[in-house]
Amino acid sequence: MSLAEAIARSITCWLALAAIAGYAIDGLGFGVRPWAALAVALGLTGALRLATDRLRRPVTRSGQSADLVAWTGIVIFLIAMFLRLSWPSLVPPGRGPDLTHHLLLVDYIQQNGHLVHDRSLDGAMGEMAHYTPAAHLLAVIAGVVFGVDGLRAFFPLAVVCAALTAGFVFLIARRTGLALPYAIAAVVLLFLPAPYFFGAFTHDGFLAQPVSTLFAVAAWWAIAQWDDRPSTIGAIAIAIFLVATFLSWPIWIGPPLLVFFALVLKPAAAQEGPPSRIAPFAIVVVPLLAIFLVHSWNRWGWIVIVRTSGAVLHPSLESLGWLLPLLAAIGIVFSLSDRRARVTIVLLMAIVLQAVTLFAIAKAQGADTPYMAFKMVYLAIYPAVVLGAFAIANPERVRLARRREPDQSKGALGWVIAALLVILVVRPVLNAPRSIPVVDLDLNAAGQWLRANGGGTCSDYLVADAETAYWLHLAVLGNPRSTERMRELDRYDPRAAMAPWITAEGRSYAIADLRLLPAEVRSRVQIVTQIGNAAVIARPDATIKGCD
Repeated sequence: MSLAEAIARSITCWLALAAIAGYAIDGLGFGVRPWAALAVALGLTGALRLATDRLRRPVTRSGQSADLVAWTGIVIFLIAMFLRLSWPSLVPPGRGPDLTHHLLLVDYIQQNGHLVHDRSLDGAMGEMAHYTPAAHLLAVIAGVVFGVDGLRAFFPLAVVCAALTAGFVFLIARRTGLALPYAIAAVVLLFLPAPYFFGAFTHDGFLAQPVSTLFAVAAWWAIAQWDDRPSTIGAIAIAIFLVATFLSWPIWIGPPLLVFFALVLKPAAAQEGPPSRIAPFAIVVVPLLAIFLVHSWNRWGWIVIVRTSGAVLHPSLESLGWLLPLLAAIGIVFSLSDRRARVTIVLLMAIVLQAVTLFAIAKAQGADTPYMAFKMVYLAIYPAVVLGAFAIANPERVRLARRREPDQSKGALGWVIAALLVILVVRPVLNAPRSIPVVDLDLNAAGQWLRANGGGTCSDYLVADAETAYWLHLAVLGNPRSTERMRELDRYDPRAAMAPWITAEGRSYAIADLRLLPAEVRSRVQIVTQIGNAAVIARPDATIKGCD
């Protein structure tokens, strides 16, 4: 294990164990205890690191310093790039109902100090009453650490997770034998399907997805590392990452788990005797099965969500492009005989198999958009870029192999290709315009003030669009989802929302964006409190402690 791999594993283990420990502490009845969860996670991560050092064999792979510099540069560059999309507010820049739903669960955890245990909240919170809460729990924990609320902590958390995921792609590419420039190129290829790589959380509002992706890709790396050098510590790392994957997005458990099973049960392992297979199998499966039973108990009915429709990108040449699938297919052909690439190939095949299975199940139930099947593409891009880098690297790998050159990093062609990819693929993304976010800190502060003063259930929303009104009503004011008012918001129109306030027929209060408030409305209302460009306004006859 290289130094870069050891650092990446320790950071990700700490995040995973913080989520697992936080979930366990809450499950024992102590509620959400951020500092306790972090302390437990730090202790366990340190113990894992010490155990690794004791068993560590001499590292013979060259380029350790170069790997560390490249990995650090990738992670820091991506963190800076993604944070730029929401600087300086650092609120989630995406849109869509999923954004509100994730923030709704974060708000519930903050307001109540514990995870959702009341089954009667199905109507108020919908599927979020049963959602696996690792990402939301980490957002609340991060908010406590940095002295902000979960709203402002969630996006930076997602950014860090996305950057670490790209770092693992680099490390996996290096572990599969790719030279340094081509391992960097694998990360650059992630920008080809930009809507899948980072558009998921910067545009579509899938805030939990980068957290779950990190743990799933870390599990892939841990499996590859275990395949190279089987050990009990390696199996424990796999177990940690898979449990964290389940607690953040269970649908992605299948492919890495299937790959691990294939490696454990392969004929070479069978020749070593039953104990060599039973021990790692038990280490990985037992905690995963335990967490599955604990979280799924009394939630069995929600398993049918795998066959439902949902708003998600449709895999197509427009959303995914043609170049990456082509390179991945070529890379599979070139790497079939390379033992080091087998985990990546099998993982991609397992993802495709699960996607096809979920597609068939959803279509059999009449789903128009097989949500879970299409979601698998968001995971498939990661093994695809590693295999794509294999395709790009193959000509030089063959040439250097014929010359019996042991260090393929010396090949100049790889660096030229990596530089060209950065210019052609990454640069346009950096110059892309920012989208107008749904979330606004001034509106959030105005909503929190109204909620604290008893007016959360009797407010109109005089804002730019329906998604902002939806977010204010659910995630900021904490109103239930299954009400007639929600059906009104489904038909929200900014101009129509203004009309009752011109004729004095509006509700008691409204959260208003003052930049959009017409003078004829402003002259007829009382501004109860103003925070920046947002305000809580009221009819002249309204009282702050009542709704009429």
